[in-house]
Amino acid sequence: MRNCPWCAEQIQEAAVKCRWCGSHLREGAVAREWYRVAEGNMVAGVCTGLAELLGVSVTALRLAAVLLTLLGFGWGLIIYAVLWMVMPLRQSPGIPQAREKL
Repeated sequence: MRNCPWCAEQIQEAAVKCRWCGSHLREGAVAREWYRVAEGNMVAGVCTGLAELLGVSVTALRLAAVLLTLLGFGWGLIIYAVLWMVMPLRQSPGIPQAREKL
């Protein structure tokens, strides 16, 4: 257990957000690396990577992307495609790296 730096209440060591005051305990999303995640993805891992980065539910991000696509005249697909191209893929230790052809 450790104390929240904002409200001084006791929280778990692995906590991302304080359950008492709601403050985020990790560094900001801008300072962290953005990655797509290979495991648990449905299309390209963009929503899974953003969910890990922001500390929110992947289902909520997927629903937001679908709603933005349907209600925003296709902007959800455009944003998803841009993020797919920009965000690098994070490889987990269990997934073999692609080998270069000799």
